[in-house]
Amino acid sequence: MKKFITAVVVVTSMLSLAGCANPYGGSNPNNNQAANVGVGAGVGAVVGAGIGALSSSHKDNSKGALIGAAAGAAVGAASGAILGNSSGQ
Repeated sequence: MKKFITAVVVVTSMLSLAGCANPYGGSNPNNNQAANVGVGAGVGAVVGAGIGALSSSHKDNSKGALIGAAAGAAVGAASGAILGNSSGQ
């Protein structure tokens, strides 16, 4: 179980940090879409891992959590990108 928790923390951290990079370069303070995507992916991965672990059978908790984390990260990143674009900028 420790390996699973470590894997979830590492994947979540990597997704969160990768989303904070500015792919457009420069330091435009109004361009925070990358941060929105990172936060959305991180939150989605954590929530998805929890839901996946709770909704799977006892012997497949880790598999359900990993699938939930991946799906949650994808949905969170997409919603972060969409909500980041709707700020009127």
